[in-house]
Amino acid sequence: METRQMNFLHSLAVALLLTILTEYAVYLLILRRDPLQLLLYSILINSFTNPLFNYLYNYQLHELYPLEMAVVLVESMFIVLLMEVSLPKALLISLTANLASLLVGLLIFG
Repeated sequence: METRQMNFLHSLAVALLLTILTEYAVYLLILRRDPLQLLLYSILINSFTNPLFNYLYNYQLHELYPLEMAVVLVESMFIVLLMEVSLPKALLISLTANLASLLVGLLIFG
């Protein structure tokens, strides 16, 4: 595989890991529930949304903020189902988690 492709794949893997860990920290701070369960939820949710977001952002839409808002909405539904919280609380959790991971991503990747 070409070096450029390897660097891109490495960046995607790092972005996914950072997103999982950052959003997990937000889940812990807000929900204060079983840490292992929240980590598994963060892995599950972000393993779905992060690769899709990165594909759309890098190859299709190139619109950061509309894509982030779509991710917030999708992740809110997962949070309602998995974490059994109300939709307003899920929206707050998702918005906070995604804002935190967006800021970490912007700091690291520019």
